[in-house]
Amino acid sequence: MKIQNKHIIIILLLAVSVGLAYDSISNYMNPYIPVSDIVANQERYEGKSLQIIGEVEPGSLVTTNDGSISFVLIDEHGSIKVTYRGVPPQNIEQEGNQVVVLGTLGDDGIESSQLLVKCPSKYEGEDEEGYSHVFLAAIGVAVLGVGYLVITMFYKK
Repeated sequence: MKIQNKHIIIILLLAVSVGLAYDSISNYMNPYIPVSDIVANQERYEGKSLQIIGEVEPGSLVTTNDGSISFVLIDEHGSIKVTYRGVPPQNIEQEGNQVVVLGTLGDDGIESSQLLVKCPSKYEGEDEEGYSHVFLAAIGVAVLGVGYLVITMFYKK
C-alpha cells in the first residue's frame, strides 16, 4: 500500500490533536494542591498555574484602596500570602470555609486570578442519589451510541 497525501494529513491531524489534548489536560485539570506542599517545594511551583486549597487565616483578610484583597491561606502545616484583584466571593470572611485559590506563585506569594469558597453547610444533607442516576443514564446513552456505530460498521451492505 502506497502512502498518499491524505494519509500524511490524517497522521498530522491526529498528532496535533494528541498534543492539544495533552496540553489542555495538563493546563486545565490541575489538582488541588495543599498549602504545605507549595511551602515545601516553592521552586517546583513558581510561575505555574496552580489550584491551591486551604483556609483563610482568621484576622488576615485586608481590603486595599485599589479594590484588591490580601490574606494568608493556611492548612495544618503551612501558610502562604495571597493577593486577589477582583470582586471577592461573599463568604470569604467566614471562618472555617475552605478556599480554592487559582493563580500563580511569585516572589511575594500567590497572585490569584480567581477565588472559590467552599461552604460545607451548603452541601450538608444533599441527596446524592440523583447524581448517580444521571451518570448511569449518560453511560447507557454512550453504550447505545457505540453499539449503533459497531453495528453500522460491520453490517454494511
